[in-house]
Amino acid sequence: MTLLRDLPLSALRALAAAARTGSLTRAAEELGVTPGAVGHQLRQLEDRLGIKLVRREGNGIALTRIAEAALPDIDRGFDALASGLRRLRFERRADTFTIAADPSFSSLWLAPRLDRVRAALGKLDVRIVVSIALDSMLEEGVDLAISYRNSSARHLASADLFTERVIPACAPALIRNRADQDGAELLDRLSLLHIDQTMGDDVYPTWANWFAAAGRRRKNIDHGPRFPLTVLAAQAAISGMGALLASELVLREHLGSGQLVEIAREIPALTIKRRLVWPMDGPKARRASAVAAALANADADSLRRIES
Repeated sequence: MTLLRDLPLSALRALAAAARTGSLTRAAEELGVTPGAVGHQLRQLEDRLGIKLVRREGNGIALTRIAEAALPDIDRGFDALASGLRRLRFERRADTFTIAADPSFSSLWLAPRLDRVRAALGKLDVRIVVSIALDSMLEEGVDLAISYRNSSARHLASADLFTERVIPACAPALIRNRADQDGAELLDRLSLLHIDQTMGDDVYPTWANWFAAAGRRRKNIDHGPRFPLTVLAAQAAISGMGALLASELVLREHLGSGQLVEIAREIPALTIKRRLVWPMDGPKARRASAVAAALANADADSLRRIES
């Protein structure tokens, strides 16, 4: 029991990482510490146990015979700890239904429609988090993700939500009294605002994609202010900083109020498909399927207008 009470988890993690990588440097990178710290942890573990665990081998390290024999049990122990932590996380969220989506979409489209999926949620409280990698859904305790990405994972189900037009837009003042506001050449002269491709949505179109589709070239196409969120970039566009390429759906409120106007409309708009993704198995799989169906039907008339 004394060994369990003083279990040296950090040193055991260092040993497991060193075994996987065969290098103190790579083990340190994996653990987010310095190589010296990994070496110190290994020496402390050796001193504590009174046995040699690693030896130098060329430019790397290798486990001794006794360490190799113990490693499978150590790995299984860490796997069991990770499983226990996931169980605790899921139990803590047993009364919560977690949806992952990018913040701009969450605030402008998802949040106003949550009341329409209340029946599908039952007694669960909804929790919205930022987008995550789809292969991390189970680990992060996410019940439903709304993403541009496709997933080929066998344990995930998916359904199309809708197709969005991705359009150039700017403040009306930037094009006032200009006869070429629907022409592609307008974008040769305006400053360009950029949305960073983050949170796994690196399939989102960029200005390079737009100019390629328009058959045009522009110098310094990547220059200009960058923003982590569409809502922030939209505010910059409203203030007149430049033209923004973004989802018509996310910009809809600003377009409707006249704060922004669509420009260069002679070029067919780029499109991108947003999808609903959820785990096929688990205690909330059926609930997730019902919520996905409810979201797909939410605001159906306006979504059909977007697709057309």
